[in-house]
Amino acid sequence: MGGLFYGLSVDLQAMRPALGATSVLFVLLAMNMLVGLAGGIGIGLGIAAADYAPTRRWHWSLLGGAVGGLLVGGLTELVGLDAFNLLLGRSPGNITGAAEGAFLGAAVGLAVWTARRRECSLAQSAAIGGLTTGLAGLLIPLLGGTLFAGSLDRLLTQFPDARFRLDAIGRLFGETGFGPVSRVATAGIEGLLFGVCLLAAMFFCWHGAVRAAGGAR
Repeated sequence: MGGLFYGLSVDLQAMRPALGATSVLFVLLAMNMLVGLAGGIGIGLGIAAADYAPTRRWHWSLLGGAVGGLLVGGLTELVGLDAFNLLLGRSPGNITGAAEGAFLGAAVGLAVWTARRRECSLAQSAAIGGLTTGLAGLLIPLLGGTLFAGSLDRLLTQFPDARFRLDAIGRLFGETGFGPVSRVATAGIEGLLFGVCLLAAMFFCWHGAVRAAGGAR
């Protein structure tokens, strides 16, 4: 969903004939899918591990999500920066990493605990996840962090001759380029989509496990 949003929002006319619309869309889809998959795996494992805590308290779920997000975010940042230094001889600087991963993971952990405690429906679980992680996404750039779009923009500034730009997304939010409002807005959208999809997937896991346990009995 994030890849579709960015792929359909960028100014493709400015990139032709160097790049085609289909190529750009598939590249952004692949990048967003990999980032979302890695984040979902790390945070999901952290929250699942928290279920083995001696008590079912909110702070265990929050801590598990934060630790999972921190580890995946830190590893992604380390590998990404090293890869750019090795292949291109330069680093994009501050990109999404451990702090952002921990912050989003804690938000997901809190949403999971709330949804399970209230025995929410699918729609309610997804809404809680979207609200919690959407707010976390909005706060991340305000606190000096960055998510996918912000990291991509910082990477592009290292290559002034690159035809791919996020200025068209900035114009959607009334800016001439990809400015601070765009960073905050896109981070909020990324957080919202991540939380909605992850909590919806977890809802099916919970209820599938409950039905399996009931059948076993």
